[in-house]
Amino acid sequence: MDRHGGNRWNWGRAGRFVALAVALACGGAGSAWAQAGFTAIEHEVLGSQARASWRSAIRDDLGRMQDIGGTRVPDEFGAGRRRDDGKGPSGPGNLGRKLAAGGLSLVLPGAGQYYNGRHERAYLMAGIEAGIWTAWLAFDHYGDSRMSASREWAGLYAGTSGDHADTYWQSVGMFTDSDAYNDSRYREARATGEDVSGLVDAGDAWIWDNEDRRYGYAILRAKGNSAYDRRDFMILFAVLNRAVSVFDAVVGAGRHDGQAQARVLGMDVELEVNPAASDPYARCVVSRGF
Repeated sequence: MDRHGGNRWNWGRAGRFVALAVALACGGAGSAWAQAGFTAIEHEVLGSQARASWRSAIRDDLGRMQDIGGTRVPDEFGAGRRRDDGKGPSGPGNLGRKLAAGGLSLVLPGAGQYYNGRHERAYLMAGIEAGIWTAWLAFDHYGDSRMSASREWAGLYAGTSGDHADTYWQSVGMFTDSDAYNDSRYREARATGEDVSGLVDAGDAWIWDNEDRRYGYAILRAKGNSAYDRRDFMILFAVLNRAVSVFDAVVGAGRHDGQAQARVLGMDVELEVNPAASDPYARCVVSRGF
């Protein structure tokens, strides 16, 4: 007994306890003597209640498992860092959720996030998609209106009429009148040695009042073409939005923290993407347990 009335600490047993604990943590738990010796000394040194409490705290009731010599054993020290609950990123039951979430987001961005229960991200992705197609329609409408205005302008100041292909309207903006255009076709035919083609007949002829009118027509067509270019560019944004939505849906399938985890070359890799409007970020953590 020491001066406080308690039992003396058995340093020999404590030393064995520490040695066996280190052996277990470093992978020595595969031998039967290490496991049996550790359990016996652990019970004797710490007592049954202390033993149960620290084991429960370390295991955290999460069913952590590790593979030692081909045998699945409890990962009390977290060395394996892998959960064998079938719900983690490598669990067989999670593949179906990932495929379903990714497929839904491919069809409609945000649908996969909604399927995962992450409604805030779902609304964000769907809102971006709606904004993209709203912009597409707006640019398309504006482009059509500018092109229609340019044809009306040409009818007023160049005498054009009827419906024609876009190549005709391009020629109207390039030449002062249809005779100048026909002359250019003849010159091109002589230079190439081919038969002349694409001539404008009297019914489709035009002649601009002055160069300012023709310049105004060119400006209207330029605005229309610019709107069409922006409209087509929205397709790229739609593709990118789908790619981000599919990736985020697959990463978040079956997990509420938005993390994807995997074990590569003995190292734990965690990837997290948060495309929130207020605080977007991406994080990748590579770690290794010893």
